[in-house]
Amino acid sequence: MSTLPFRAASALAALVAASLLFTTAADAQQRQRQRAAPPAEVAVVNRAASTLQYLYVTPVDEANWGDDRLGSETVRPGARFSFRLQGAQQCRFDVRALYENGVEETRLGANLCQRAEIMLTGRAPTSTAGLARSGPIALFVVRNRTSQTLQVLRLTDANGQEGEDILGATVIEAGHSYTGRFARSAGCNYGVVATFAEGGDRNIPPQNLCQGREVVFDAETPAGQPGAPQAQQGEQIEFSVVNRSSVVVQYLYVRPTGSGGWGRDRLGNETIAARDAFTVRMPRGRSCQYDIRAVFDNNQENVTNGVDLCENREHVVSGPALATGRGDRKQRPDVRAGRPVIVEMAVVNEGANPIESLFISSSRLSTWGDDMLNGSRIAVGARYVARVERDDQCNFDFRIVYQGGREERRMRHNICERRELAFGGPNAFRIDGGGPDNGRRVVLTNSGRTVVREVFLTPTRDTHWGDDRLGRETMAARFRLELRLPEEGGCNWDLRVVYEGGQSMERRDQDLCANPELAIGRQGRPGTVASTGTGFYISATGHVLTNHHVVDGCATVAISRPGGQRVPLRLIGADEGADLAVLVEEGATSLPLAFRNSQGVRAGERVVLVGYPARSQLGGVNVTEGIVSGLRGALGDQTRFQYTAPTQPGNSGGPVLDASGLVVGVVVSQIDKISGERTAQNINFGIKLDLIRTFLAANGVTMQDRANGEAMQAADILQNADASVLPLDCLE
Repeated sequence: MSTLPFRAASALAALVAASLLFTTAADAQQRQRQRAAPPAEVAVVNRAASTLQYLYVTPVDEANWGDDRLGSETVRPGARFSFRLQGAQQCRFDVRALYENGVEETRLGANLCQRAEIMLTGRAPTSTAGLARSGPIALFVVRNRTSQTLQVLRLTDANGQEGEDILGATVIEAGHSYTGRFARSAGCNYGVVATFAEGGDRNIPPQNLCQGREVVFDAETPAGQPGAPQAQQGEQIEFSVVNRSSVVVQYLYVRPTGSGGWGRDRLGNETIAARDAFTVRMPRGRSCQYDIRAVFDNNQENVTNGVDLCENREHVVSGPALATGRGDRKQRPDVRAGRPVIVEMAVVNEGANPIESLFISSSRLSTWGDDMLNGSRIAVGARYVARVERDDQCNFDFRIVYQGGREERRMRHNICERRELAFGGPNAFRIDGGGPDNGRRVVLTNSGRTVVREVFLTPTRDTHWGDDRLGRETMAARFRLELRLPEEGGCNWDLRVVYEGGQSMERRDQDLCANPELAIGRQGRPGTVASTGTGFYISATGHVLTNHHVVDGCATVAISRPGGQRVPLRLIGADEGADLAVLVEEGATSLPLAFRNSQGVRAGERVVLVGYPARSQLGGVNVTEGIVSGLRGALGDQTRFQYTAPTQPGNSGGPVLDASGLVVGVVVSQIDKISGERTAQNINFGIKLDLIRTFLAANGVTMQDRANGEAMQAADILQNADASVLPLDCLE
């Protein structure tokens, strides 16, 4: 290393001092933002179509990518993964992602203090603008336009000294690229040496990567030109690895001595059984010296350095005499599959009654499984910690049953991110959007009936919307998104909301310091019909029974009368878990339907539905019939029963009648509305009488009971029920 003359060094010091004196206020403000505390944990969401296999997240001033943040994990399409930032001192990070299909994606200069979440799409390669950024770290791209896999990549300095393999455990598949980085302070002139799977090494002489920024290996390069393979290194090396241990070899790695990473597993999907051998064929590199690493089935390793594979065509590995433990067996066809882990999940009872049953089931499964409380209870205000076993996915469904039979459910809850779930209180409809602990709290509430699919919230001065604040979540009616926004973002923010169906809404320049709570529901024109359903009179004084979801979010619920007249109803009580609501028509004298006073429905008995399905197409009342086909609802729900009578949108809230015209249930849903499956036919559900009686008693409404009589034809049942069954409109 050379030493500057004293005078030159003094001049340089003066120049540096002068530059510090003229640092602008904007620069100081920028440094202040950079000193914001980085998050302890960061989440990455894979919205690409391919599995994410490698993830590198490094500070913008680091000279290399560092370790793969995924470790032994992968992130499947649509999945989420969280990792911890150890010892981070700044906010800006560069992100490099490598997918199973060979595609590379980068996010350069991501501010993880502002949003501790990385949204990956698989469609963001390193841009020209990104390569041209200034700073202490220079970026460059290596493009593999050959038909072979590039396995080892090294930089050579001006003196011809080769560095370590910069690809680490990754490779550059044919037709893909790699984004590299180095410190400008070490110089910009580098040569590139690449080792391909079947074509030996290729050299590109030194060039200024701070200016050129791109290295291309073409499919065919004439001999003597940059990138041409060296003839003496194009030959193949073939050797045998003999396993002299009593344990299976699961992984085998071979690398040129002195290189930095082990590269790919040479066994692929194979293993080497005890006392067996495996033949390795690979291109010869610049030297005959190689390091060989064998990983056994019990996770023990055998590493031999400096093996001369030009002279020794057989390599013997020895391991433990006995297999004292079992390692992680290779997963096929996935490279790295998740392993079962135990997650402690807290359930908080913020309701008015004790919780008697708790069911937690993977969203992939069709059954609820066993009651996790096993006879115990979660008292009002109490907190219960359940131990949930998960594999490679995080979405679980929760179902709780209160004393008295009322239920609540939370579907597709991400237990990897949110380890606490409250039922029955203010937190029951809360989504935690994250942010710095000391950030400004902002609450966005879906006050409409339409599901919110995406939420974008960025400072007004920003030119891009950034990432979706909901990630993989959606906001149903009444749900609220709670965010903590960084103080450096200021008070004025722009909001964009995308609803189910693709409609969107934007609000610019929102002062979130003055108004930290915003309603973001999609509002229709007042008085317009948002949805329709069915109800029926249950008393002579105008009480109407229907489903909770029929009336939820309505400005007004009204009976639709002939000629366009609407008679408004007043809501008395509603229960989301039971999916029941009772309303009243003020001052009415009505003809109620009677309920069967004997035990509930019996499997195989005949039932008749009267209601107003698809009213815009069918117009009037509709009658269908079938049988009771099951005494439990979807996923083993004991408050529901199953019937085969055809059910359509608009039937919800109508009566299920027995053969004598008595009410034995309330129409509630179809199988596809609950499980998302569309393969089943004529699988529909009704609410049992026990839950209906409990609900009406809690709201002070008395229903009329009667013993069942003679069986009637469907036409007669319709004639008797026609005046009691009502078409309901939900008005904005």
